[in-house]
Amino acid sequence: MNSVMATAPIAATTPFLPLERLSVARPWGGRRIGTRFGWDASQDVGEWWLASGYPGSVTPVSDGRGLDEWLDEYGEVRGLPRADDFPLLVKFLDAEQVLSVQVHPDDAIAQKHGLVRGKTEAWHVIDAAPGAQLYIGLIDGVTPELLFETIEAGATPEEIIGLLRSVPARAGETWLIEAGTIHAVGAGVSIFEVQQSSDATYRIYDWDRKPARELHIQAAREAAKDVLAVAPCEPVRSFDGWDTYVDGDCFRLARATVNGRTDLTPRGSFATLTVLSGEATVQCGSSCSAIAAGETVMLLETASITGNNVEVIATEPAL
Repeated sequence: MNSVMATAPIAATTPFLPLERLSVARPWGGRRIGTRFGWDASQDVGEWWLASGYPGSVTPVSDGRGLDEWLDEYGEVRGLPRADDFPLLVKFLDAEQVLSVQVHPDDAIAQKHGLVRGKTEAWHVIDAAPGAQLYIGLIDGVTPELLFETIEAGATPEEIIGLLRSVPARAGETWLIEAGTIHAVGAGVSIFEVQQSSDATYRIYDWDRKPARELHIQAAREAAKDVLAVAPCEPVRSFDGWDTYVDGDCFRLARATVNGRTDLTPRGSFATLTVLSGEATVQCGSSCSAIAAGETVMLLETASITGNNVEVIATEPAL
């Protein structure tokens, strides 16, 4: 529960909207995130959704309503999208086991199949066990079709790993995973993720996991693209103390370490702010609240963030 829990309905005039997390079970999930933030770690959780208007998986706001209810009542007067058009999904990933090898469609392919949008995402690595890996794209000389043929021929996990481009998972690094990139998160990795608001995932290989899950080879064939060699995003430092790691066609992701005061002004109608470590105080005009590690607020106005060695991460839609 957020430390900014409201005692009354949050009005349309609020300068920021405290959000509550939503746990999502996955067969590869773990307890690192729950333990890190002092949440219930009695069960394995794969994803903690922090800001979502996705149908069926809407995050609550701190007055008990769903984000969809609040947006549909007040969003228009604040220039915000309705819930069914909310563009971002912000979450933590807790990969105790390796995720499936998968690919997401781009907007054009998604819309061809009746979906609203595709799924480009970005990963900011929070924590990684020694030797943990990320799998992003394929090694030189391997095409998506060769990967699909190898899987259909009954490849072993070792053979599949040999075809994937593997990079060390290092805390503090950020990776942009464009739609169409074949990828997987290795075991022992915790990630902050921002993505387009979509749950369109085409599973290619699931490491002989039991019980077996459905694969989507034909859809993946259509969605997969050849991806050039990848590298972590290089941050761009701005005068206001924020390091921008991604600023593309789908979203912006920026990070700051607050020592004293750092301001954040949404470029559009909103931004999300998540505290990764420490405790921040967020002030917008006369409204002021403490935000603990792991918590997220949706900023609707310029906010002053104060604290001592507090790591914060912000996301917002593309302009």
